[in-house]
Amino acid sequence: MFCSMALPGIRQARRNDSKSCDYGHCMLCPWPLSDPDRVCCRDRGQEEDTMAPEESATIWTRDFSSLCTANLALFMSAHMITPTLPVYLLHIGGSRRDVGYVMAAYTVGAMVMRPVAGALVDRWGRKKTTVVALLLTVIATTLYRFAGDVPLLTAVRCFHGLAFGMVGTAIGTMVIDILPVGRFSEGIGYFGLTSSFSMAITPMIAFWLIHHYGFPILFLAVVILTMLSLSSSLLVQSRHDHAGDAPEIGLPGPPRSILTGLMEKAALPASGVMFFISVVFGAVMSFIALYAAEQGITNIGPFFTALALVMLVTRPLSGRWADRGGADKILLAAHLAVFFGLVTVGLSHTMGGFILTGALLGTGFGFFIPTLQALAVRYVPVNRRGAATGTYMISIDLGIGLGTILWGHVAETAGYRAMFFANLIPLALAGLIFYLFIHSQRPGRPE
Repeated sequence: MFCSMALPGIRQARRNDSKSCDYGHCMLCPWPLSDPDRVCCRDRGQEEDTMAPEESATIWTRDFSSLCTANLALFMSAHMITPTLPVYLLHIGGSRRDVGYVMAAYTVGAMVMRPVAGALVDRWGRKKTTVVALLLTVIATTLYRFAGDVPLLTAVRCFHGLAFGMVGTAIGTMVIDILPVGRFSEGIGYFGLTSSFSMAITPMIAFWLIHHYGFPILFLAVVILTMLSLSSSLLVQSRHDHAGDAPEIGLPGPPRSILTGLMEKAALPASGVMFFISVVFGAVMSFIALYAAEQGITNIGPFFTALALVMLVTRPLSGRWADRGGADKILLAAHLAVFFGLVTVGLSHTMGGFILTGALLGTGFGFFIPTLQALAVRYVPVNRRGAATGTYMISIDLGIGLGTILWGHVAETAGYRAMFFANLIPLALAGLIFYLFIHSQRPGRPE
């Protein structure tokens, strides 16, 4: 899956181009240029997708800017709900254990939708899938206002997850389509800044709205932001809305062929690492506000600000570093940053400690997310990018969903501090997968 078979002319050109790489292979491709049956992924990008691989190719096109605006509004709506929903749940009579299940319902819904959304994106079209998904998201966010008990809130949360899983996969694939091949990681890093920026300001705004106006106004703001995301997405012109060679989505056929059509095998190693990182991320996002309240801190907004501001810096830096062949070092630094962040949060008693924790975790997550996403989609064909994006996204949803359920029980039994220390276990498992499946297959080492 890493490289395609070459046309004779391109194959001969690659053999004759002795200056294309200092070490006989492209830093983005694991196959040596001397292999007559392979073509560098830069050439394959030109052959299949006509995307400019040159480092000078621009990232900031009109479509990319529109997608960034849509993603910013979408994540602002999500970041208003995620940190405040546990507080709302306790307000309507829920328990700590209920927090885990309600928060998991969102990610389980998204997880179920991701592989289907990936197939829809490849067959039905990027933009059409995005618009329909955002319409469903508007409906889902409107329903929060009427969810006054735990079962109803769980159902709304699951529906919201289904819609978000669909729109996240579609928008992510559209971004991949319009980025130059040689600047995948950098472009994904810039695109991810929208979610980081929203995290920097939105939680504080959300808690301020609750304190001054209550939850109904908060839910209204969420709906308005979702509608803004829909409006911005309508301005985008998708380049691959008629991928006729994409696999059919229909259910007839053996289960193995269905699974193969929905999932992308080449994306599994990076997705495996992201799964365990998402287990940690889910614990932080779902329980940090309740843990801080237990320490006497009622507004945990500065933690999210520190987390997001650091991610604003680390995302584009990690993207450029990864595009130049430094993915191994980035992921190692990310593991170390999250390790120290978990240790710090378990020992934090003051706002200063939580801010330091946010900075450490922001460094780790800012390094992890764009690097792993680029590794997941870099070597797949155009008509499988939706499936690859869906495979990567489902690892995030599955990790957060299972993690929040697990950590809800741990917090109920042993407390929040022990729960955060226990997150060192999935972090270690992520490091093991990285070493066995990604580090061992770095560019220049043929399979």
